Amino acid sequence: MTQTYQSPVITDFMEQMKELNLVHYASDAADEMEFEDLSEFHDSVKRSMSICLHAGIPIEGNFKRIYKSSNNGIVYDWKLSLLAYRLICLNGGSSNPNVARMQIELIKLQQNQ
Repeated sequence: MTQTYQSPVITDFMEQMKELNLVHYASDAADEMEFEDLSEFHDSVKRSMSICLHAGIPIEGNFKRIYKSSNNGIVYDWKLSLLAYRLICLNGGSSNPNVARMQIELIKLQQNQ
């Protein structure tokens, strides 16, 4: 078996490149969709990641857990690609009227094409 050496600089550069598209925050999606609680937030992230996995879309490059300080101490959030951001918006609770409206609008858009 042959091992190849990769410079730490190149490794760091490659990691940074994966994160270029991570320009949104999951907490912003939750605020936009007016998620009721942390449970809806966490469930939406889990469902969105599951969709990506089952569709063959890599988690890396679409979701990255980050940590922020708040009045309640250290909390975590997610940096997201646009795809991941939209998936989180669409995968909120089915009883959330904002989520329901977005899902209906998406279906109507598809029907009009």
